[in-house]
Amino acid sequence: MEIIKKMKEYKTISRVAGPLIFVEKTEPIGYADIVKIALPDGTIKNGQVLDTSDDIVVVQVFEGTSGIDVDTRVKFLGDALKLSVSKDMLGRILSGSGKPIDGGPEVIPEKKLDIMGAAINPFSRALPHDFIQTGISTIDAMNTLVRGQKLPLFSGSGLPHRQPFARSSRF
Repeated sequence: MEIIKKMKEYKTISRVAGPLIFVEKTEPIGYADIVKIALPDGTIKNGQVLDTSDDIVVVQVFEGTSGIDVDTRVKFLGDALKLSVSKDMLGRILSGSGKPIDGGPEVIPEKKLDIMGAAINPFSRALPHDFIQTGISTIDAMNTLVRGQKLPLFSGSGLPHRQPFARSSRF
């Protein structure tokens, strides 16, 4: 037997700031939950929970916040963002939300995948090693470069920035 969870709607938006809305007095809401936002004119917008606390929930609205006012209803769906995937997607042009924008038919999903992915564990990453000697004493002593890391090189206008870059890119 499937249990159907009834979703509550809230009309407690206290503030709109750029792409964010602030919803007060909600029940406990999960981080990254998907949100449906129903505007008074019937338009439905989507969003995602960015921050949650006992008093307020911060929601990022994907389609912009124009038209959102005190009569706007917010419904928390209790699920993370998922993308419908299928082999039929190969060669298609999709919007950022996975909808076809190439004039072709809707994608019939074979399965839905969570797009959040696993968190990166910094301790599982291999430690950088293999010192890169640039021949520039201030870099070698104060900002040691190691193979496998990003190599930031900054230069001012008119300074010889190509020579150190060429020297370090050989490695």
